[in-house]
Amino acid sequence: MTDLAIYGAGGFGRETALMIEQINRSEPCWNLLGFYDDSISRNSTIDGLVVLGDLSDINAVVQPLALVIAIADPVVRSKAVASITNSHITFPVLVHPHALMGSMTNFFGRGTLITAGCVLTTGIVTGEFTIINLASTIGHDAKLGSFSSVMPGCNISGHVEIGECTLIGTGAKILQNRTIGKNCKIGAGAVVTKSFGDGLTLVGVPARMK
Repeated sequence: MTDLAIYGAGGFGRETALMIEQINRSEPCWNLLGFYDDSISRNSTIDGLVVLGDLSDINAVVQPLALVIAIADPVVRSKAVASITNSHITFPVLVHPHALMGSMTNFFGRGTLITAGCVLTTGIVTGEFTIINLASTIGHDAKLGSFSSVMPGCNISGHVEIGECTLIGTGAKILQNRTIGKNCKIGAGAVVTKSFGDGLTLVGVPARMK
């Protein structure tokens, strides 16, 4: 069993703890020690797990530790990773046992989280610290940039490219062969029918710049 902790004890962190519990039911592999969080007091208890400390405590760890960054906001997640300088820390790829992972040609960068009910096909590449949340589908040859977040119930079609630090809101859909730039936000339920550049907020059906 490998020691593992979660950075972020909010709602998504708690869901991640449940995911790890469900992974262990399928194949015991993680010794979940608890949470780290910068806004919750040390030794507090969240869903039966202790808060071990904050970011400074992560950087003070002296034994090997696998760490999951359970922060849904792409920008905050990116800044958190950049602040972790401890060489004892590793960032595993976590996949829920009820996700359909598709082809062996798929590649997932370190720290990627793929949750329950997701369906992936073939030729898919994610960067580092990407989140694919509940019951989302990813089509063939899609590319998701580092720190991108796919919220629950999204449908990303084939040959879609998503830039880094982009958030795709719950239930959004992106049609095939489209490109979305980095640092974008796609609103919940939006339908993206054309390509867009960097730093935009997109809403509506069809999606348009806000």
